[in-house]
Amino acid sequence: MATVATEPMTTEMQKQEVQPGAQAQAEPQDQEDVEQVVQQAGPAAGVGQVLGGALQQQIAQALQPVLKDLQQHMAQSVRQQMEQELEPVRQELHKQVDEALDPVREELHKQIEQVLEPMRQELQQQVDQVLQQEVEAAISSLFR
Repeated sequence: MATVATEPMTTEMQKQEVQPGAQAQAEPQDQEDVEQVVQQAGPAAGVGQVLGGALQQQIAQALQPVLKDLQQHMAQSVRQQMEQELEPVRQELHKQVDEALDPVREELHKQIEQVLEPMRQELQQQVDQVLQQEVEAAISSLFR
């Protein structure tokens, strides 16, 4: 004769219904729940927190060079992009400045020519006089 188990059999659904409740206890929902779990866990939780903090610190230290490198690459990319965007503007500004300066250059050139012209004429007269004197001296030395 077969024996029948008197203990109730749990079905998969019943096990699943129990698990979310257990999971809710394992994952505290608010600050009070966190404090209760930490108090119940005792020293082991403190060690876990210290190790977790140390791990976070090591991760942060390991990421520092990567983040610094990323920041440098981003900054260089931004500078290059800005240079590319600014180049046509820079060229246009140079063109406008040159166009605006052309009349000023022409006027300045005129003024310089006006100031230099009397000096040129005077120098030319002095050169002509010296040449005339040299020619006369050379001619007179030939007839002596």
